[in-house]
Amino acid sequence: MVDVCLVLEGTYPKLTGGLSEWVQQLTEGLDDVSFAVAHLAHDQTPPHADAYQPPSNVTEVREIALDPDHPVDARNFEDRMPDARVYHALSTGVAGSVAGRVAQALRRPMVLTEHGLYWREVRFLPGVRGDYQGQWQGSARRVTDPHEVREEWAQALEQMAHATYPLAGEITTVCTANARRQRQAGAPAVNVIPNAVSLPGLREAEAGAPRSGERLTVGVVARVSPIKDILGFVRACRVVAEERPDTDFVVLGPLDHDPAYAGRCLELADEIGLGERLRFLGEVDPAPWYPRLDVVVSPSVSEGQPLALLEAMAAGLPVVTTDVGGCAELVAGGRGRAAAGLVVAPASPRATGRAILSLCSDAALRQRMGAEGRRRVAARHRPEQFLRAYRGVYDRALARAA
Repeated sequence: MVDVCLVLEGTYPKLTGGLSEWVQQLTEGLDDVSFAVAHLAHDQTPPHADAYQPPSNVTEVREIALDPDHPVDARNFEDRMPDARVYHALSTGVAGSVAGRVAQALRRPMVLTEHGLYWREVRFLPGVRGDYQGQWQGSARRVTDPHEVREEWAQALEQMAHATYPLAGEITTVCTANARRQRQAGAPAVNVIPNAVSLPGLREAEAGAPRSGERLTVGVVARVSPIKDILGFVRACRVVAEERPDTDFVVLGPLDHDPAYAGRCLELADEIGLGERLRFLGEVDPAPWYPRLDVVVSPSVSEGQPLALLEAMAAGLPVVTTDVGGCAELVAGGRGRAAAGLVVAPASPRATGRAILSLCSDAALRQRMGAEGRRRVAARHRPEQFLRAYRGVYDRALARAA
């Protein structure tokens, strides 16, 4: 029996992304805690080689296929899950429902962490193909209208969240904006534990400093999928390109999570004449790229507290982010605080483009915002703070399991 079984859908260790990176950071950092991973797999998910090598204290990674005809049915999982003293679901939805039912049946404690509140923000998605529609394609009731799919999936996610909250002995999230909405949706107490990144070696005076004699480069670090609204970023690039011929753009992130959507992004970039000024580099290590960027953009329509945004701030870069999840809380100014970036409404390419232009046109502003972002990461988002908080969560849960 392991100490903790992490229950998640279709991510770690198969796919890269913020949640997978979070799991790797957690399990590596708490090396005296034994873990198992229950990887819930939808039938429509294409096979992937593992993107991560779990550390030695992750003693089992068990892939559990979900019923394609009943993708949200969380019954009868007790015999299929790893045996653990504590079950830790990394979202509501199917993962939370499964973890809650298993913990209740086995009389074991459950911990719930929500990074993004998809039960809320799915309604604001510009489309549901790829990230959400696949969950319903195998249903006995064939739903073909994308808007109807989105609404039915949102209602199902919301119902599962309401049912899961009372089963969790402790609920955590990454930002106060999430915690407030979770409590409004019926969650009892919510413990806010911010995400963490390591600070790269960079002198404070260099944060956001202009790179003399070079073209400006604006980047996105994200998988190319609808929830990240890369199509919106492409449209924002055109707004910038029309006024700043000295600016280039890059997207750093895998294109194979939703190939059809990635194809539409590439087609749009070609249609609007961006040419080689916008490059899709696929799945690459972003760390060597941060010193080559001048502005980092997070155009997502749903987020919690994205690690890519924290990484950019840790590298001393100014950011433009949509006002979703805890992103505004992470970068906005006010109440005597300087801003670490600019905040725009989600799914608003023109506003995003204008915000990028504001930063591209003011080197001093970029430097001030970059330095402020680095200061915030140093104050609240260090790995040791994150690991200490989750050690406390597990200590309390394991004490209840004894």
